[in-house]
Amino acid sequence: MPITKRIDQAVEWTKWPAAVLAVASLPCSLYAMALGCWSYLSSPIYLVSFFAGIGVVWFASRTNLRKSAITKTAFRWMHDASQYAIATLMLHPVIAIRKEQRSPGESRVRWLGKGNWVMLVAPYLIPLSAILFWLLGLLLISPLRSFLLGVGLAVHLLYVLHQWTYGTPELTRLGSRFCWMFLPAANLTMAGLVIAFAVEGFSGASDYLVHWIYLPSDAWSALRDHFANYSPK
Repeated sequence: MPITKRIDQAVEWTKWPAAVLAVASLPCSLYAMALGCWSYLSSPIYLVSFFAGIGVVWFASRTNLRKSAITKTAFRWMHDASQYAIATLMLHPVIAIRKEQRSPGESRVRWLGKGNWVMLVAPYLIPLSAILFWLLGLLLISPLRSFLLGVGLAVHLLYVLHQWTYGTPELTRLGSRFCWMFLPAANLTMAGLVIAFAVEGFSGASDYLVHWIYLPSDAWSALRDHFANYSPK
């Protein structure tokens, strides 16, 4: 059996567990974001710069810019680049990138093997625009990097919303139920991480992940201590 087929079979087994875990992670994401808000207020310039970037994209989305050929080309490039990267990591050699889909169930990126759900969902989860804008801002002052991260995150979320609204072959293949369970929760987790990084850098992102990971452990410890100390009257 080819290695790509084995990888696809193994990854497909994780599809619905990942959807359930995504839904279960919502309290973790909200908890980590809430804790982060207190520390973010101590760096208002970065927070304001970040949301200014989001505001610029929102304003641009209300103009004809969102329908321009440049915007469509940029979105198509980011979509294909995300799938190309994940397909390569999963040992699926990419053999072609078509301009458009030839049938409703195909992706523009053509790889060896059938593929799996992680490869299909990659463009709707990986904030490639935020990563690229951050790289462009490495030579700029910190507030401008925060601004560019806000622009990048907003571009990604608007792209996901637009594609989900009008439908794509990948989302159709993933299924509506899976998309509703996985995409909102997973993108919320990702957005919280980007916000933490935009305001407090790597330390903020690290703190966000620590809070996110330790919420289930803290909740379990609290319940265990409660029942251990509980004595019926």
